[in-house]
Amino acid sequence: MMSTSRQKPMYKVVKEYLLNKIKTGELLPDDRVPSEKELMEMFQVSRITVRKAIDELVIEGYLYRLQGIGSFVRKKEEHEKASNLIGVFLSSASDFLSVGILRGIEQHISSLGFHAVVQFADENGSSEREKFQRLLELNVSGFIIFPHISTLKNESVKRLVVEKRPIVFVDRTVEGMDGYSVESDNLKGAYDVTKHLIEVHGYRRIAFVTWEKPKVSSVKDRYQGASLACSGTNANLTLIEVERGRVKQLCQELKNFDAIFACTDLLAVEIMSGLQMCGVQVPRDVAVVGFDDLPFSVFVQPSLTTVRQYPERMGEKAAAILLSLLSWGEIPIKKHYVPTKLIVRNSCGCVEHHHF
Repeated sequence: MMSTSRQKPMYKVVKEYLLNKIKTGELLPDDRVPSEKELMEMFQVSRITVRKAIDELVIEGYLYRLQGIGSFVRKKEEHEKASNLIGVFLSSASDFLSVGILRGIEQHISSLGFHAVVQFADENGSSEREKFQRLLELNVSGFIIFPHISTLKNESVKRLVVEKRPIVFVDRTVEGMDGYSVESDNLKGAYDVTKHLIEVHGYRRIAFVTWEKPKVSSVKDRYQGASLACSGTNANLTLIEVERGRVKQLCQELKNFDAIFACTDLLAVEIMSGLQMCGVQVPRDVAVVGFDDLPFSVFVQPSLTTVRQYPERMGEKAAAILLSLLSWGEIPIKKHYVPTKLIVRNSCGCVEHHHF
């Protein structure tokens, strides 16, 4: 039996349960809702109560019935003639996260009659404006965007946000652009790996190194998670921002820490290479951990302790939310998080664990 509030009629509790499933994208247009019998058992109520809840949702246009089959989620009439194209703007065609996100998006939308029109950003954002304009000219129904700091300067994106066009940001959000988003639980992932450094290994001087300023939500949340793990302990966390291509010059400073938490696996590997060139051994002299669990992480020497992200799940969830926005105009929850997993290997100082 589900826990429910007895302060309201039970048919309303059942109705709100179904409505929430629809508006959060767990039930999509043409999905079959739980049967009357399933709902009766779930809420321990009568068939009359369940039917009253479903009747109201049918009358209000949320559901339709097929005799002898069941009740299904109805599409919003005003969106029936909308384009079946989804604009997808990702980081890079060679980026592991972008490829995984795209795979998840396409797995979700292909069976529902939608198609992804994909554009890839330049890291410096030089051609973002033209690429977004191309998507607008194709009259796409909505957008899934992997944003960069440069996205803040993109007038096309700003206009889409102001006009409240259906947009879902994926992997991260950028300060100044409020909207729907699907991200890894970066805070929890960073907390877990930092807690491991402190509690398992006793490291006290920890550096958090990043290429990007903490204006991007993924970086900000990872730093906050690491800070939370250090709070209440005698460990100290130092934030270090480094320009791309200048990591090796930083290694003389980094070798003075017990452990280094690199904001991404790519940065972690570059730091490990720089430290080794300076005669510093990882993890004997300094431990290094990353975030992403990119495919090469298990093959570098020493193998990289990191936090695994699930980009395909992010893509699937982003697509589900966008299709719900196209059907209903808005949904109650704006920020959605995909769990991460701590992957312990050698670079933190642990003995070999095999995680593939």
